[in-house]
Amino acid sequence: MHITHDFTLAFDLDEYVSFRGEQFARLLARAAVREEVESVFAEVGDVVRPAACWDVFPIDGFVHDRVRLAGGATLGGGPVVEVVCGAEALALAVVTVGPAVDERIRQLNAERQRFQAFVLDELASWAVDQVRQQLYAQMSAAFQARGWRTSTFLSPGESAWSVREQRVLFKLLDAGQIGVSLSDSYLMTPLKSLSLMCGAGSQPLGVEGLTNCDFCSIKERCTYARSGGHGKVPLHNVA
Repeated sequence: MHITHDFTLAFDLDEYVSFRGEQFARLLARAAVREEVESVFAEVGDVVRPAACWDVFPIDGFVHDRVRLAGGATLGGGPVVEVVCGAEALALAVVTVGPAVDERIRQLNAERQRFQAFVLDELASWAVDQVRQQLYAQMSAAFQARGWRTSTFLSPGESAWSVREQRVLFKLLDAGQIGVSLSDSYLMTPLKSLSLMCGAGSQPLGVEGLTNCDFCSIKERCTYARSGGHGKVPLHNVA
C-alpha cells in the first residue's frame, strides 16, 4: 500500500466568491463580514493536513454489475462495471485532510461563530476534493508510465454506486495508517475524507472521456458541475 502526503492545496478568495454568487459578493462588501471570511482563509492552511493511501488490485473478472478481484473480493453496483469494464486492475484509495479541521469547525460552532464554521466547512470540502483530484492525477501518471489507460474515478455514495461499498474498500486498504476509520453506518472519520476507485489497463476501457461528475447523483442541480467541475470549488458538501 502506498501512502503519500505530497499535495499542494490552494484557496483563492475571489474564486470562492465567484462560485458563491452575487448575493454572497454583496454580503462580503460589509467590512465585518469580509474580515470574518478572510480570517477563515488565513487559518485553513493550518488545520488541513492532507494524506492518502492507495493500492492496486488485479482484476480476476466481471460478474454482472460487480468486479471480482484476485483473491475473491468483489465490489460494484451502480456504474462501476460500466466505467471500468476492460480494465486489468483496480486502484482503490482513501484520502483525508485530517481531524484538526473537524475539531476547529466544532469549536467555531460551540463559540457561536457559525458563519465562520460554515465557510471553514466549505473550504475543508474543497480541500479534500483537491486531494482526491491530485491523487487521481498521480495514479493516472503512474499507470500512463506503464503504457496503461485509466478510467475516471468514482467515489461510493456520489453516484448509484452505494455508500455501503465503503466497507469493501476499507477491508482492502488499511486506511488506519492515515488516521481514517469507517463506522457501522459507513461514515468516515475524520469527516472530511473520501474514498475512490478507478480502473486501469492496456486496452480500451468501458467508458472513456467522461468524469465522475457525469455519474454524480446531484449533477442536475450542482453549481460545481455547472460551473466547470474539476479543480473548482465544490459547493455541495463533502462529509
